[in-house]
Amino acid sequence: MTELKNVLAEYGLSEKESSVYLAMLELGPASVQDIAKKAGVNRATTYVMIESLKRRGLMSTFDKGKKTMFVAENPDRLKKLAEAEMRTVQDREDRLKQVLPQFMGLFHSAQSEKPVVRYFEGEEGVRTCREVMMQSQGEVYDFVAVDEMSSRVAKTDERSRHEFVKRFHGRTLFAVKPGIQPPEFDKTNWKLRELPYQNAPFAGEVLLFGGDRSMVLSVAHEKPIAFLVESREVYDILRALYEAAWHQGKPVE
Repeated sequence: MTELKNVLAEYGLSEKESSVYLAMLELGPASVQDIAKKAGVNRATTYVMIESLKRRGLMSTFDKGKKTMFVAENPDRLKKLAEAEMRTVQDREDRLKQVLPQFMGLFHSAQSEKPVVRYFEGEEGVRTCREVMMQSQGEVYDFVAVDEMSSRVAKTDERSRHEFVKRFHGRTLFAVKPGIQPPEFDKTNWKLRELPYQNAPFAGEVLLFGGDRSMVLSVAHEKPIAFLVESREVYDILRALYEAAWHQGKPVE
């Protein structure tokens, strides 16, 4: 029963609603008194749960003599509820797509005068940063120092990293610690250059994208942290530093 209650909870049923519904399935047509006893719920509460289930289309009533009998609808009704919920979610998503530019316009108008800095922590935070980047356009500039920690983070985020590399184009400047196997670099849409590891004394990655945004990812500790900065001024400074480092790198064919 616990598993069935967990499934019903996913459809928004409370524990008592689930208990009443399952009792009705087992009993077939039954009175409130019998349903309450089977479900282990008091009679007054059972009436409330029955009305809630009725609104969901999960039960119906009929008269038998002077008694009102209650019966659960076919569980196949749950599938119809799920389909209706999916249509509702899709309608909301479609509506959001229509008005999202307006929301973004309000957001950027408020932030246009000052940098926006967002902080993320942990591997899930890294994935969130990459999701933000996936919404951008234009050339990407990547500077990464590959050591034990950054290699581990790259492996945990392998799928989204490959998706990012295939979708975008740009330049990657990297330095690999001796003895560390670097992640695969897809050179289809990217230019690669390598620096000696001693010339990149940091643990992590710096990415410039979207023409005005930068992400600084630090993996010096067990739990990676990332800063996402939206600022044209900061972007221009980091871009200048990137170009200086790029010209020191050795082209990778």
